[in-house]
Amino acid sequence: MRIIITGSPGTGKSIIAKKLAKLLDLELIDIKKIVKKKGISTEVDIKKLASALKFLKKKNNYIVEGHLACETKLPADYIFVLRTHPNILKKRLKKRKYGKKKLEENLMAEMLDYCTQRVEQVYGKKPLELDTANKTPEKSVLEIKNAIKQKKKKLDSVNYSKELKNYLKLKNE
Repeated sequence: MRIIITGSPGTGKSIIAKKLAKLLDLELIDIKKIVKKKGISTEVDIKKLASALKFLKKKNNYIVEGHLACETKLPADYIFVLRTHPNILKKRLKKRKYGKKKLEENLMAEMLDYCTQRVEQVYGKKPLELDTANKTPEKSVLEIKNAIKQKKKKLDSVNYSKELKNYLKLKNE
């Protein structure tokens, strides 16, 4: 089984992927570690990333985790985009000491459904979105496991357009 877990930074990808990999006995592949190991710059060159991930074509059982998983097509049976309400995401990213620009970029990406849109464009199919805002990692893992078991085509319906309108309104005042 080949699973991709992507989403904006702070949505719970790392902890959920780690727990899910343990539960399903799958190898966990962390894109951040590959980027670091291969010396790909912080402004990631997607072509270099795709090249660094070519080894996945020879593997059948893994979970790939990282926000950049939406940028390059990887072999996948399931693609999950984790989503988190912008207010909760903002608190999480502030705890990580994100600078103002990086914080705003990631909040905007979340409100614009960036990862979901990119998955649809890059992979040519709709991902399963999971709202992690008010769920424990364990509950999220269980929902992903059940979605796979039941071969679900849809999980949560996430739309932050109202939050985006409010955000833009406040920025323009």
